[in-house]
Amino acid sequence: MSFVREPAVAGSFYPQDPCELRQTVDDLLKKAASLITNDVSQDSQGKPLRQLMAVQVPHAGYIYSGLIAAVGYQLVRTLRPRRVVIAGPTHRVGFRGIALSEATAFATPLGEVPVDQGAQQYLVEHSSAAEFFEPSHVEEHALEVQLPFLQTVFRDLDFSIVPLAVGDCTPEEVCESLQTLVSIPGENPDDTLIVVSSDLSHYLSYDEARKLDTTTLSQVMSLEYPLDPRQACGAYAWSGLIRLARRLQWHPQLLMNASSGDTAGGKSRVVGYSSVAFWKYNPPEDEFGIPDRYGSLLPQMAREILIDAFRDSNRIGSMNTISKFSESDRALQLLLRSVGASFVTLTKHGQLRGCIGSLAPHRMLSEDIAANTLAAAFEDPRFPPLQASELDQIKIEVSVLTEPQAFERFEGESNDSYLSRLRPSIDGVILRRGFHRATFLPQVWSELPDVHDFISQLMYKAGLGAEEFGPEIKLETYQVQAWGESPEGPSTK
Repeated sequence: MSFVREPAVAGSFYPQDPCELRQTVDDLLKKAASLITNDVSQDSQGKPLRQLMAVQVPHAGYIYSGLIAAVGYQLVRTLRPRRVVIAGPTHRVGFRGIALSEATAFATPLGEVPVDQGAQQYLVEHSSAAEFFEPSHVEEHALEVQLPFLQTVFRDLDFSIVPLAVGDCTPEEVCESLQTLVSIPGENPDDTLIVVSSDLSHYLSYDEARKLDTTTLSQVMSLEYPLDPRQACGAYAWSGLIRLARRLQWHPQLLMNASSGDTAGGKSRVVGYSSVAFWKYNPPEDEFGIPDRYGSLLPQMAREILIDAFRDSNRIGSMNTISKFSESDRALQLLLRSVGASFVTLTKHGQLRGCIGSLAPHRMLSEDIAANTLAAAFEDPRFPPLQASELDQIKIEVSVLTEPQAFERFEGESNDSYLSRLRPSIDGVILRRGFHRATFLPQVWSELPDVHDFISQLMYKAGLGAEEFGPEIKLETYQVQAWGESPEGPSTK
């Protein structure tokens, strides 16, 4: 029997009057447009450098989280998907697995959005976690509050939805279900957009929430999962998206985060909100790696960022510095807008003075270099903040990393054999065990040329100094291009 799922929270989470609702959403999107730009940069062949594949947005009442959600939808409005998969938690009626709806459409005051029953049936046939279970949908707000935004940004587009009420699920189950929906035979994967609906922490004090939410978003930016429901009410759905992003090499970008204490509530018990984009990056096809003629400019750019930081105590003008630095060279602009991971190293009289970096690409290279330059100068916990009087005494090196790759151990392979396959001065190494993690750049091999010393010191850095190296410790390797200020000129390693 066909039926339409009627709105459950119109008049409470968002306006019930259609005109008021449309005006509210339009106003939120207009304000969001002043906070974020849609970067559709292309390489010299006209190929887009990145493509939006998924977003995470909050689902509280619009007066609390509407602007944070609108920032995500401001990016989404440039797309033309045929299908939108909306995955969120089950607040009202719990479920073990992923609950689908037999409704032919979901309604809001702005009209009805059709449900893609064909895609749902395909998911049921190819996933053990998904099945039809209407009670989880009847009063659930997490999916519903996304619909007026979708109806507004896609008002001239015929699209359907796949509503996933995600109950108690493993990240792998959710990941497999999402990948199934973007991989239906005969369809273009780019025609499907994934929206994960989740708030962050709940009912902590303002300062406690900010601390926990910062930790959670740092985890998301590193594509670390699973999230705990205490971190995010949509933890199960979001963890599945993170798992999928890691598998398909999508890169997260934090667009905005705040709490109800920043928007429309008090600060004694707040709820945290965020908006995160997940991008598929298309590497430029013009050249492999970064040409030296551009890489050699990166330390100079980092120095300009530091000079401007001392002029501006708020240190908010680094992107303007980069824009001025690259305004006359279109190729350099494209390079800096591509995704990248960097390390920035400061030395003073040959001694380390600060070193901060990113292990995996998760934002534009320009943003990454700017953030790591400032962090190396002012936030490295091993050193006091850099003083303006030291600027003339420091040397700056900028390293750009390749994508880390798992360094697999052969079955039954000994530690000595395994470690002997590392390439001194070529491989940077990431060491992980549980939540312990550390890395050494390839440049460190010059100080620790023996592989056992190298790994031993890396284990100490990761907080595993008393442990023995064994199969439970995982390694990843990457390579770098590095350019430094020196009398001899830039170096590439």
